[in-house]
Amino acid sequence: MKGLIILANGFEDTEAIMTIDILRRAKLSLTVASVSDELEVKSQSGLPVKAEVALKEVNDQLYDFLVIPGGRAVREVLEHNKKVLTLIDKFVLGEKLVAAICAAPSLLGKRGHFKGQTYTCFPGFEKDITEGKHLGKKGVVRSGKFITARAMGYTAAFAYEIVEFLLSKEARVKVEKNCNGEL
Repeated sequence: MKGLIILANGFEDTEAIMTIDILRRAKLSLTVASVSDELEVKSQSGLPVKAEVALKEVNDQLYDFLVIPGGRAVREVLEHNKKVLTLIDKFVLGEKLVAAICAAPSLLGKRGHFKGQTYTCFPGFEKDITEGKHLGKKGVVRSGKFITARAMGYTAAFAYEIVEFLLSKEARVKVEKNCNGEL
């Protein structure tokens, strides 16, 4: 399994970094891509993070899943970026997993991708979503080929759900125990 996580200036720190860490602990291959031409991307709190590749250089057909963190980047950058929106459409139409947290589920929902699905997102962003059933009290929702999470506080559960979806329940339990210092 090979995944792609996209970062743009203003991404939510924990949602990106913790997810990357947990997925890599599960031995999933994950490429960190910058939406801009610059590899250095600044988080919502100003933390500089160096991506591994610029999104324009990515061959999306080589990837099995897509992860989109939330934060200011969703409204300020991602929802205006045609490459990102096209990438989301390709993953959805290719029936590949798309995992989005916080504000990021709105990128899928605005495009009608949650039709017949359930989802959660940061409170208030459900107003932008045209299809699907919002489960606003849920921290993490898995529905079809989508995993969504409400906010930063659910990042670990979000990442563990991705591990379970892609690998197995056993792999999830193993990485959870490892992260909790139980192994």
